[in-house]
Amino acid sequence: MVYAKDEQGYDTIFLPDRNLVSRMARVARDGHAELQDRSSRIALALMAYSQAMELDFEPSVAFHELGAKSGNTVANEELAWFRAADNAAAHDWIAVASGRMRQVDLGPASSAETYDFAFPLGRWRRNYVVALKVAQLELEGSGTPLERAIALFDWLYEDFIFAGPAAAFATMYFGPKAAKRGLFKRLRAPEAREEAVAGIRNAAWDMTHLSDFVLRVSRAENERRRYIFASADVSLVRIARTLLLQAVAGDGWPSFAQALAEWWPEAEARAIADAMFERVQRLQASDRPLPNPSNPDIDARIAGGEAWIRKWRP
Repeated sequence: MVYAKDEQGYDTIFLPDRNLVSRMARVARDGHAELQDRSSRIALALMAYSQAMELDFEPSVAFHELGAKSGNTVANEELAWFRAADNAAAHDWIAVASGRMRQVDLGPASSAETYDFAFPLGRWRRNYVVALKVAQLELEGSGTPLERAIALFDWLYEDFIFAGPAAAFATMYFGPKAAKRGLFKRLRAPEAREEAVAGIRNAAWDMTHLSDFVLRVSRAENERRRYIFASADVSLVRIARTLLLQAVAGDGWPSFAQALAEWWPEAEARAIADAMFERVQRLQASDRPLPNPSNPDIDARIAGGEAWIRKWRP
């Protein structure tokens, strides 16, 4: 990273998910690190590393997620504490992350400009439509996991938009060999169907973090930047690793099908990769526009999908 910055002129930027951002902000707010869970240890180590290496964070999606769930006041307050956390205190963060120090004073919360984080992101709205469809296919339980994955691809191609990160998320979720716990929380809760809807919304935010990562990486070369997606969610990190893979292995990277073999039998992994790339190539050869996130059709799809989830019973 030093070579990339000093010799090649690249900036390296972390894209952290909300769980990491919230834990970093909490240390600045509370003045201590009484957080012993795995996610907190990762958050402390990541902030220490970032400050020692003079690397940057871009946490905007994390704060949009918090704003959508808890409102602007909470999101902007946490942003103020995150700014205090990310403010040239490398020695303190290293001492806290290594356990040599329990108390830390990172200064007051920042009083910089506030933002409208509760405004719904268009990408999240599109991903939420996809997440509702994935949940419906899973709960219907018809066909094999491979047939459900192909059915999703067909629906994305023919009826909506082929959202690659969301499709990759679903590919892991449907995978018979995948450790997918937590990707859709409380999906089959027999009575608490609002909890199932909340879990699907959370999955749509995970998809949005992934899509933001891909979008930024696609622009990174022109910006002289390198992006690193950061999460303590192992499943999310494994999905992120597949997003930039190609149909054929090369330059030390596996093919997309080879990566899917972690979640699928080899023959099914190849079938999924072939189906995905075939639809992407057909879309690239067409001039179909993206659906407008403010279009009433998006609202109708969301309302219909939520109604179906709420009515479902085991």
